[in-house]
Amino acid sequence: MSEHSMRSGSAPPPCQPTRLAESAVAAVDVCSCGMLQLHLGALTLRFAPCAATELLETLRDAMARHAAHVDGAQAPFGLCGPIGRGQA
Repeated sequence: MSEHSMRSGSAPPPCQPTRLAESAVAAVDVCSCGMLQLHLGALTLRFAPCAATELLETLRDAMARHAAHVDGAQAPFGLCGPIGRGQA
C-alpha cells in the first residue's frame, strides 16, 4: 500500500482478473496489476510473470526427467483423466 493511501485511508483499487486459460485441472488469470493467478481447485497461487516462467521451466524439466525414468509399458500420465478441477 502506498504511503498516500495509508494516510488518506483509501484502499488501492481492487485487481480485475481476466481469464487467460482453463483446463480440467487448472485455470490461469492475469490481474490488472500484472500478477498471474494459478487456480488449482480451491488453491490459488499468485506469481509475478517472471516467477511463473521459472515455474514452467521447472515443471518441464521435471516431466522430462520423469519420462526418462518411466518404462514404455507404464503410461506416465496414467492418472490424468476426466477429473474436474477441484476434484483431484
